[in-house]
Amino acid sequence: MRYILFVIIGLVSLTACSDDPFVKSTEETHLLVASTSSISGTLPELVEEFEEDNPYINISVDYGPSGELAQQIQQGAPVDLFLSGNQEWMDMLADQSMIVPESRKNFATNKLVFAGTAGEDLKVSSFEELKQHSFEKIILGQPETSPVGTYAQQALQSAGVWDALSNSFFYAKDVAQVVTFIESRKVMAGFVYYSDIIESDHLEVLFPVDPELHDPIEFPAAITTYSTNQTDSERFIEFLHSDTANDILEKHGFNRE
Repeated sequence: MRYILFVIIGLVSLTACSDDPFVKSTEETHLLVASTSSISGTLPELVEEFEEDNPYINISVDYGPSGELAQQIQQGAPVDLFLSGNQEWMDMLADQSMIVPESRKNFATNKLVFAGTAGEDLKVSSFEELKQHSFEKIILGQPETSPVGTYAQQALQSAGVWDALSNSFFYAKDVAQVVTFIESRKVMAGFVYYSDIIESDHLEVLFPVDPELHDPIEFPAAITTYSTNQTDSERFIEFLHSDTANDILEKHGFNRE
């Protein structure tokens, strides 16, 4: 009996002293992820794959414009992980010490395109031609809160056509709404990501936007400082950099840095 007791104590001590931060928990945990809506067509598949390998972790996702989500985190929303559509909003949280600095990692990149409703035979192949085209409305994300809108504004200004087209702009809360408006023909064209083209049969690329005209389109992930599940959150970020996750992201039109 004494021998068995020593064995049990030894096993407990080994577990307690383990330096491996990814030792699987025996208790079910729950992670809340605040994610840019620009990966709403891809993240469910990533989450499903992750949960298959980590059945003790349940993930819930709240989608929205990165700016709005960052502001919610700033106000104390109980978020474990933030997946942003650009660096600006992650920088804002970092400046306020609201994310764990060493957890911050980019997990994907994308491309900006000017897109139209598929089958409409729209003939626009450059910003100069766009300036000459008689689009009644051009839709883009709200630059103040939606990264796709920020990138579009930067590109339009860099190309010198922002002022000339400003009366045609129609703003959406995020890229998901931009896509919906173009697909439903409420607006004939606007700025979306290349990944949105891959996901939709009702969009077509009119012309790709030169990446030199805007900031790099990067998707950073980070753990909030008040997350109560930082170990499992770190596990999910590590998964986002795995070959499995990379294959899923590439299938949906994203790229790895």
